[in-house]
This record gives sequence, C-alpha cells and structure tokens, in this order.
Amino acid sequence: MKLETHKEKVKYVREAILCISIGTLAGLVVYQIFLYFKIAIFGWNLGLIFAPLVAGYLETILANKIIGEDIGAISAFILFAYTTFYSFILKNPTLGFNVITIGSIAVILQAAFPTLINYILFTVGLGIILYFLGIFKKITGFFYNKIKAFVYKFILKKPLEVPVEKDYEFNESWSNELINNQNFFFMTSTDTPDKRIINVGQFSSTIIIEKAIVQTPPDPIKFEKETLYNLKKGKDECLINIANDVKAAGGNGIIDLDIQYSLIGLGGDRYQVTSFGMGVYLT
Repeated sequence: MKLETHKEKVKYVREAILCISIGTLAGLVVYQIFLYFKIAIFGWNLGLIFAPLVAGYLETILANKIIGEDIGAISAFILFAYTTFYSFILKNPTLGFNVITIGSIAVILQAAFPTLINYILFTVGLGIILYFLGIFKKITGFFYNKIKAFVYKFILKKPLEVPVEKDYEFNESWSNELINNQNFFFMTSTDTPDKRIINVGQFSSTIIIEKAIVQTPPDPIKFEKETLYNLKKGKDECLINIANDVKAAGGNGIIDLDIQYSLIGLGGDRYQVTSFGMGVYLT
C-alpha cells in the first residue's frame, strides 16, 4: 500500500492501532474466560493457545476490511508476551521454555502467515522439534547421571541409589487373590440360588484417578500400560471400598454389581471409576 500524503499516513496508523487494540482486547477476554473456568488439558490452560489465535485472526479480519491489507497479527504477539509472562514467570517462574511455549509461537506465526507456516511448522517443524527434544533429553540425562555419580562417590561418599523404572505390568493373580480374600460375595446378577437374601441398602463407591503423564518425546506404549495399570488398580480399590461399606452395614455381599469408567474434568484430565449395587446379607 503506497502512502502518498501525511494525512493518509496518520489515517493508516490510526486504523492499524484500532485493529491491533480490538484484537488484543478480544484475546485478553478469551484468556480470562479460560482462566476463570480452568479450561485445561494435562494442567496446561488452553488459553495460552486460543487467546493469541483469536487476537491474531480478529485483527487480520478487521485489517483486511478497514485498511485493505494484512498488518501481521501484531496483537497475537502481544497476547503471547502477556500470557507467557503471566503463566510462566509471574504465576510459576519454574516452568520456563517448553513445548507449550513452542506451541504458542507456532499458533502466532500461523495466524500471521497461514499457508506457509501450516506446512512448515505443523508437518516438518513439529517432527524436527520432537526429534531434537528427545536427543537433547538423552544428552542432558547422560551428563546429569555422570555428575551425580561423581558427587555421591567422592563428595557424599555413599552409594548412589539408581531409580528403578516402575513396572506397569498388572499382576492379575495378585489382584484376584486380593479380591477373593475379602470374604465377600461380588455378584453382577440378582440370581442367588439356594441363598436367602436380606437387603441392607444401596451402595456405591467412587475413585478418582489422575491421567498418566504424556512424556516428551511421547511414548504411546508406556502411556497405555500406565493408564491400564491405574484403571485396574482403581477398580480393585473401588471394590474393596464398597465391600467394606456393606460389611459395616451388616452385609456380606453385593448383587447387581456394576462398574463404570468415565473421563471427567473440562479437559478430560482424570478418570472416574464407580461401582454400585445392592448390599445384601446372604444366608
């Protein structure tokens, strides 16, 4: 756009500031909404991504209509600086530069240069970032372990305890023995042949389980094993709790037993395991 007169320059700057201000204000409103309702996945507030995105796109739309050209999604950069300072420095100075920060930068650049950045960042760039994050983690881990071993051997003068990676292979035999030793009847049906039923009431038990942590780089197999391990362990705990409640009411079994698994939380960041049924005394 060629600016021929001083008046046109002033008008251009005024209209650009107006578009940037409206975009920035809209982004701040979106960010506050995400903060207020705690809309997050794995503990990361999604406003870090959507606030700059809304600001940049709204500014771009207004600039194209008012000025007739794209001015570069400047409000997205302003929102990124604000959300980074607020979330990573003011509220939690220990978080630092991480994948969420990288993701925010990607969204901001995508708002300013959609066609090119969509291909570079979200196809080629993402793969490169994850690759180098994995290598960097291995290198830093190697030197950290060497320094730690030296400190323990020559300074602390005590053996280094090597952490053993947790085995998420669930022991089904141990689980079955644990449930069977409750001296309690768990029945999914209401048919109890040759048994007299005394109803002691309806019972339920609920267990909340945090989702497994997604590592960087991601390890889908380990994530799946840890998730199944946690759900099975939560199921056993849920059954033991409901059995103890029925026993406390004078019963020795539960019929019409049902166990349900569900995702809870705005971002589905937790699992809920619920068991319920009719507590009875069987004679």
